[in-house]
Amino acid sequence: MEEVAVMLPREKATQFGVGALTDQELIALMLGGGSRYQSVFQIAEAIINQYHFLPNLQYAGLAELSRIAGVGPAKALMLAGGIELGRRVAHQLGDRFGRIDSVESAAQHLMDYYAGCTQEEFIAIYLDAKNAVIAEQMLFKGSLTASIAHPREVFAGALRFAAAHILVAHNHPSGDPTPSQQDLMLTERLVSVGEIVGIEVVDHLIVGQDDYASIRSCHPW
Repeated sequence: MEEVAVMLPREKATQFGVGALTDQELIALMLGGGSRYQSVFQIAEAIINQYHFLPNLQYAGLAELSRIAGVGPAKALMLAGGIELGRRVAHQLGDRFGRIDSVESAAQHLMDYYAGCTQEEFIAIYLDAKNAVIAEQMLFKGSLTASIAHPREVFAGALRFAAAHILVAHNHPSGDPTPSQQDLMLTERLVSVGEIVGIEVVDHLIVGQDDYASIRSCHPW
């Protein structure tokens, strides 16, 4: 049987872009190479297994990273540098998107975002403690249901970006922003989860053609 060649991270990134790399391949790319006794993929897998959740890496110090078998001080510096760069990119996105000072300013931004959308799109805007925007993600596309729009995806991003607050929104392509019963139930679930994990859901905005609805303003749980 003919063997299938394994594409190395550098080759794969060159051909398809770094976004095509798995978590393990990204870490392997940053490490550059393996050690005498371990391949770079084995070292990357050990790092993932130790920290379980990639955002936990931002809290790892150089000494701690250096103690992982096959890493050492030089590779720990390369890895820490990549993590710090990612952290700064996330924080500087706040300068790009600005600050959410009011429901009205958020709604204006969202009405521009949703202009021309013919399908429902659910997005989460992640905010820091001063309501500066850290990141903005489109999480679901299509009619919202309890199985599709699940809080775990919303709060996974909040934890990834170390957000203090979340503002969620979706559009009604029909043009009528009146919340449905499904919209109200989803918002209540998100608010409840936010209270448990300590990340406030500021609002859930529904954007129509020329108007919007603020669910939390009408239903302050």
